[in-house]
Amino acid sequence: RTPPSPNTAGPDRVGEAPTDQALADAQDIARFLAGDQAGYEALVRRYWRRAYGVAVGLAGSGDDAMDATQKAFLRVWKALPRFREGDPFYPWLYRIVRNSALNQRRDEQRHRGDVPLEFVDRPDRRPSPLEEAEGEDLRRRLWREIQMLPVDQREVLVLHQFQGLKYREIATVLEIPIGTVMSRLHAARTRLARRLEAEAQA
Repeated sequence: RTPPSPNTAGPDRVGEAPTDQALADAQDIARFLAGDQAGYEALVRRYWRRAYGVAVGLAGSGDDAMDATQKAFLRVWKALPRFREGDPFYPWLYRIVRNSALNQRRDEQRHRGDVPLEFVDRPDRRPSPLEEAEGEDLRRRLWREIQMLPVDQREVLVLHQFQGLKYREIATVLEIPIGTVMSRLHAARTRLARRLEAEAQA
C-alpha cells in the first residue's frame, strides 16, 4: 500500500461545522485503517491547504513549506495506525506539520524565496491580514518581520491570524494554557508594531 501524492489534493472542504468535520475525520480514519486508501485521500484533501498554510508560516518559504507538507502527510500515512480513536485529528496533524516545518527550516536555510501569500489564509477564505495590508512593500516587510519572531510567538500568530483559530483552539493544538496563548500573541503583535514603526521612521 503506497500513499498517493498530496500534490493532487484539492482544496479544503469549507463551511463544515466542527462536529461534522470531526465525524468525517473519524469515518475517514476508520476507512483507511480498514484498508480503504480513499480514507487517507479524503483527509489529505480536507487538510492540505491548512497544513500548507501552517508550514509556510513556520518554514518561511514556499518551497520549504511544500517539502515540509509533503513529508508531514507521509508521516501521517505511516502513523495513522497509532492514532488514538476519539482524539481530535487536527491538533495531532498540526503537531506533525509543525515538527516537519521547523525541521525543514533548520535543514534548508538556503531557501528564502518569495512566499505565495495566497496560501496563507483562513479556512473560511476571508482575507488574511497580509492580504488586507496596503501595498506589496508593506506586505513583504510584514512577512519578513513575522519570520524574525521567536518560534513560539510566530506559531501562535500564524494559527490565530492566518488559520483563524480561537484562543481555546490554539491552546488545545499547542497543549499550553490559554493565558500563554494570549500573552504570546500580544508579544508578537507588540514586537511587529514596534519593528514596523521603527522602519517607517528610519
